[in-house]
Amino acid sequence: MPGAYSTDLRERVLVAVEAGEPVEAVAEEFMVGRSSICRWVTAARDEGRRAAKPMGRGPEPIIREPIIREPIIRDETEVALCRLLEADNHLTLEECRDRLATETGVRVNPWTVGRALRRLDWT
Repeated sequence: MPGAYSTDLRERVLVAVEAGEPVEAVAEEFMVGRSSICRWVTAARDEGRRAAKPMGRGPEPIIREPIIREPIIRDETEVALCRLLEADNHLTLEECRDRLATETGVRVNPWTVGRALRRLDWT
């Protein structure tokens, strides 16, 4: 969200409108929207406020504990994965997954195989 117009610009616009210049001419001269000028004039007249209101900050973020997941591919499956790659290191992740499922019975997503390979420093 963009910030508020400067107080100096708002003041110059208000002075011009109070001097009797038409809002359309002031809007074109200062490159400010007519509706903004109307709001500023109303705020100055009704509330005596010539500066922008402070901007809101929004809600505070909810701090959560990090989710630590146990790896799906562990120990004996990692050994089998290493054996597969030592035998043929040109396997795709999908081929690795399929051969791993054949050898160990563990069915995983190819991304899980990729994470295991990164953890084992194979990539």
